[in-house]
Amino acid sequence: MNPQTPPPADLPPSHTPPPLAPPEPSAQVPPEEPLPDNPDTKCLLEALLRRPQALVPRLVDGANGASGRFLLVAVVSFMLFGLVLGCFAKQEQLWAAPLKITAGLLFAGVICFPSLYIFATLAGARVTITQLAACLSGALALAGLLLLGFAPAVWIFAESTDSFGFMGALAVVSWLIAVVFATRFLKTAMSATGSTEEGPLVIWSLIFLLVTLQMTTSLRPILGRSDEFLTSEKKFFLQHWGDTMGDNLPPRTAPPETSPVKKPR
Repeated sequence: MNPQTPPPADLPPSHTPPPLAPPEPSAQVPPEEPLPDNPDTKCLLEALLRRPQALVPRLVDGANGASGRFLLVAVVSFMLFGLVLGCFAKQEQLWAAPLKITAGLLFAGVICFPSLYIFATLAGARVTITQLAACLSGALALAGLLLLGFAPAVWIFAESTDSFGFMGALAVVSWLIAVVFATRFLKTAMSATGSTEEGPLVIWSLIFLLVTLQMTTSLRPILGRSDEFLTSEKKFFLQHWGDTMGDNLPPRTAPPETSPVKKPR
């Protein structure tokens, strides 16, 4: 006969954890209001920086006059950034540099616009020439606003260094960043109009970038001082950069007979 199993000892009363407090409702960001049918300039600029997806449909409809306002923003931004670069050499560059930079970038946009339409069509975008012009003007305005944001930092170095290489590199890096964000805006615009491929837009962006960089050499001097408003010497921009990378800005107080020969920069 099996021994009887001893009765189980009295178990202590189970400890029931207190009920968990209901989670507090998370603070939800209220949805942003859609853009009005006829947004003002302030609304356009805020949408350009914060909500490009919401802005593109307003640009595509082409009935709000956004193209002209974006071009005005681009012109003012390019002029102010050019003025900052002109502070490097002072004298005639205070008006020549803003004029050359603004004219060069706008001219680059004009001559690259036909290829933008072709590449946008190849990418599958269903966009008219007027709609594409509005998108390009928005991209130029965005690039100008970014350059305007870099302007205070560039001005600090323009007033404190005399190195052509450093100032040129600083200006080029600022422009490269601006082009990247402008291209991203164009990508958003093309996607909203039916684009299915990114390759054509990337190719166009490289073409546009090369054209603008060559403009900095074709319209020289921009950073340096020269007796000529424009130079007739032809150079590739990489060759020009290599020739001037190690040069410094001559002091303004040097007497004419001992001043070095002025070269276009």
